[in-house]
Amino acid sequence: MATDRTGFGVVAFLAAAAVTLVGCGPQEAGVTPDEAKETLTSIIHESAELLDTDGWENDGAPGIQSCDNGNGVKWNYGYNAMPGDVEPLADAEKIAAHWESLGMTVRINTDHAPVVFATGGPLQGLSFSTGPGLYGIGGTSACVPGNADQIRDEEYVG
Repeated sequence: MATDRTGFGVVAFLAAAAVTLVGCGPQEAGVTPDEAKETLTSIIHESAELLDTDGWENDGAPGIQSCDNGNGVKWNYGYNAMPGDVEPLADAEKIAAHWESLGMTVRINTDHAPVVFATGGPLQGLSFSTGPGLYGIGGTSACVPGNADQIRDEEYVG
């Protein structure tokens, strides 16, 4: 639906903004691109499971890109759902506590609908948005050794 894409676009933008603030950190030595993707998607799915919201959907497959310095790769991924009767601030606090337990630096913005931003720990950045009618979790993996073009060719061309 158009609403889902627009709402998730906001989540993706917020995740990208959070990551931009910290830049691309040093590469995680000894971590493969597949492991980085698995870490990202697992943390996002685990986070969604903490909430009393059903119907979570991928916003496409995880996307790969070169790290900001062109040396290495990182993954982006989003997951969203249309929440039912929820308490957005309580859910934001629950997500924030989980991400802090993973060693991430977390802040909650409550200027409008609560949004949680996290950086560090096992990922470059995450965000959780409680926008009207749409919950979204998006993030970026740590930067790891690899070549984005080569990985795209292997995944999509075979």
